[in-house]
Amino acid sequence: MLYPSTFLVTPIKDEDFAERIKDIHTLLASYETTGSIKAYDGLSLKYYYYLCEKSIGTIVIIHGFTEFALKYEEIIYYFLEAGYNVFIYDQRSHGHSGSAIEDRRYNHVEDFSEYAKDLNSIMEKVVRPTVNDSPISIFCHSMGGAVSLMYFHDFKPDFLHKAVFSSPMVIPRMWKNIPIPIVEYSIKKSAKEDGWNAPFAHTSHFNPHPEYSASHDCSPARFNQNLALRLSDTNFQNSGSTNRWLWECLRIRKYMPKKDYLSVISQDILIMAAGQDTVVYASVYKKLHKYLQKSRVSFYPNSKHSIYNSDDETLVRYWKEIFEFLKEP
Repeated sequence: MLYPSTFLVTPIKDEDFAERIKDIHTLLASYETTGSIKAYDGLSLKYYYYLCEKSIGTIVIIHGFTEFALKYEEIIYYFLEAGYNVFIYDQRSHGHSGSAIEDRRYNHVEDFSEYAKDLNSIMEKVVRPTVNDSPISIFCHSMGGAVSLMYFHDFKPDFLHKAVFSSPMVIPRMWKNIPIPIVEYSIKKSAKEDGWNAPFAHTSHFNPHPEYSASHDCSPARFNQNLALRLSDTNFQNSGSTNRWLWECLRIRKYMPKKDYLSVISQDILIMAAGQDTVVYASVYKKLHKYLQKSRVSFYPNSKHSIYNSDDETLVRYWKEIFEFLKEP
């Protein structure tokens, strides 16, 4: 079935969200196509997509660290209402995609480029064959930003012209802002004792009773919804990382914010920065803006890391800005 877009998007108010998201979940199920493909190394990647009756373009969503496709149903709904086909997938070691290690509580990659290769597989095997000549754009959050930059750099997708980066990760913040060299020393020590595929000795674990005040959200209703989803499925409860994942995550800071790396990227990128971000260093966005061929930075001073889970007023501005950017020639 094809989704009948209204081409009108009104962000849901926090007080209405708990009831509305139930209806959205039921609605999306009627238009969802899902399946799995094999990544370059044989790992299974779970994908979902939704097509519009009269689409004006296509959006591919790349989620962040410890996230999963189901968390993005509100965002999928907004894009569909605005007339965009939507594709999303669970990244490796996330959600219902495969993992190179048995313990699903921890995220693992041998190299961060695996994520970019996965995105390329999704694009070439699922998205492009399905939408043909529809203009394709990207919406990504946090770790999805690093994945997208790496994909742009390594695969040079000339068919893709626009991308929205919401709180993109290039340099992650460590717990209590511990200096990264100290963390790297701890990773080496942990890997020497337990192996590179073992959990980092100081990694976090899923907390079934988190406090909203300590979250990355500014919307209690959306915080509660995400927690309910995570509690409903153990595949959504990954919170930590292996030694190798964290080592590779920190390694990208040594080349990704550099001029030589960024200057070859031609996509038009909207970078949305959260003023109260405690997950990534937003200061690096100045380098992204300086070295990317075409970009702009929009600042949200009162938002936490997950800007898409902000207060009512912020969300009105956030989605208005996104849709205006996507419609620009």
